[in-house]
Amino acid sequence: MREEGKRLEGNQPAPDAKEKEKWTLKRFWKEWKEVVYVLAAVFVVFKFILQIAWVPSGSMETTLPTRSVLLGWHLTYAVADPVPERGDIITFWSDELGKVLVKRVIGLPGDEITFSGGYVYINGQQLDEPYLPAQGVTDCDRTFTVPEGCFFPLGDNRTGSLDARSWENPYIPASAILARPFVVISVGSSQSWQGIRLIKQGGAR
Repeated sequence: MREEGKRLEGNQPAPDAKEKEKWTLKRFWKEWKEVVYVLAAVFVVFKFILQIAWVPSGSMETTLPTRSVLLGWHLTYAVADPVPERGDIITFWSDELGKVLVKRVIGLPGDEITFSGGYVYINGQQLDEPYLPAQGVTDCDRTFTVPEGCFFPLGDNRTGSLDARSWENPYIPASAILARPFVVISVGSSQSWQGIRLIKQGGAR
């Protein structure tokens, strides 16, 4: 009887494919659910709250050194299309260049922007730009009138920045804004400065 019981037990049918798959998924979830939660949280944070951006060029020197890393607030621009304040540094998507750029907001909707003697004029008034590494070097022979819902961005390194002054379409819609950087991280011996700094927004008058 004992041997017969063993034979009957040994002849039990193997679990079908569905049961095996269910068991595998249950075991996977038990062992890896913490990792899944962490990855989901990271995705949400960097999709809707924070942005990490790379600064490959010197167009924003020396405010943002070449080859530095930015941390920016993404949430505000992920859920709305706000227009930033004059002087704010923002990241945005450029359809014309097909990449993410970081520049400083100079012109707001309705502004007329002109240039004279190396300085920027907003609606006929000279713009005070204390954040620039050098004054009186902003050259351009064009006049710009910023449409509603758009902004006009320039780099701080006015002699080495490819910005709205030379673009075919110099006006960037507010919907293209991605984030407002708040920290810049610069490491390496070739940088204009090294360390971690908070990004001071505004400053243009």
